[in-house]
Amino acid sequence: MRSSILVSLLMMAGFAFGQSHTIDEHDLYMSGDVEDGDISINTYFNAIDAVQVNWSIIETDVPEGWEYSFCFPNCHAIGVLQASADFPAASEQYLNCHVYPNGIAGEGHIRMLITTNGAAQDTVTWWATIDALSGLETDRISEIQAYPSPFSGTLNLQGIPAGATITFHDQTGALVHHVSSGAARKTSVDHLPQGLLFMTTTLDGEIIDRRRVLSL
Repeated sequence: MRSSILVSLLMMAGFAFGQSHTIDEHDLYMSGDVEDGDISINTYFNAIDAVQVNWSIIETDVPEGWEYSFCFPNCHAIGVLQASADFPAASEQYLNCHVYPNGIAGEGHIRMLITTNGAAQDTVTWWATIDALSGLETDRISEIQAYPSPFSGTLNLQGIPAGATITFHDQTGALVHHVSSGAARKTSVDHLPQGLLFMTTTLDGEIIDRRRVLSL
């Protein structure tokens, strides 16, 4: 009996500890083009209890030449990769990442480790896509279709320009599939892995369409 009471008390303590805070979103997606000075997206850290927070950047995989900065909750200069703060109970704290592409196209991600009260750990990851073209050719893009959305097993592609190349990358940036359209404007893609994928259509060395597709 005593052991069961002790276990219950420990479980209640663990539950209370786990409820010191919440984070609205752990994976954030943003996009822009090479003419953008910066792109950004934010979430919120919600302090249920009064907490002490330390954060640091533990992983970056971005094109060479990109820069980035963070606001949590105050904005820091480019190059600041860790900081700490005390948040009062029942408060909402702004958590943001800015990416400065500096005219460089590509895809990448930045992962932040957040340690609350010296023990509880969370990660927040920003996924960024910068297109090479600021004025994508609308008449071409409007023809491209990828369906159904989300899909399971087979993704149908329609309106692909002759000679275009279609690539699929996973959330880590790894290439998972590659298709050459040849003269066909309609094709089907099978055996794609499950999860969120980035589909990029390239023609004559230029990106003409980029979108997210979800494989179930």
